[in-house]
Amino acid sequence: MPKYPWRFYHPLWTHDFGDGILLKGREPGRLFVCRNCFRRFKYDSLAHRTWAVGKALSFPPLENSVNSRWMSEQCAGGPGHEDEEDSKRTVSLVA
Repeated sequence: MPKYPWRFYHPLWTHDFGDGILLKGREPGRLFVCRNCFRRFKYDSLAHRTWAVGKALSFPPLENSVNSRWMSEQCAGGPGHEDEEDSKRTVSLVA
C-alpha cells in the first residue's frame, strides 16, 4: 500500500492528511482525517476504494449523497457549517 494513497486519488489531493490510522478488526482499512477541515475518509487498500465516514468509533460510512459531495468538494480550509450534521448521516449496516 502506498504510504499516501490519496496522492494518487485526485478528489482528495486538496486535503492535508497525515499518515492515517491503521484500522483492524471486522472492517480493516486506514482512516485519514484532514488536518484543516476535519473530514474523515476511510481507505480500503484491498478494494482500492475511499469513502467518507462518520465520527463514531466504528467509522460508519456516510450516506451516498454526503459521500459523493465530500469526495467531490475541495477542502474548505476549515470545518464547513454543515459538516457536523453531515457526519451524523450514516448508513445503517446490517450484519
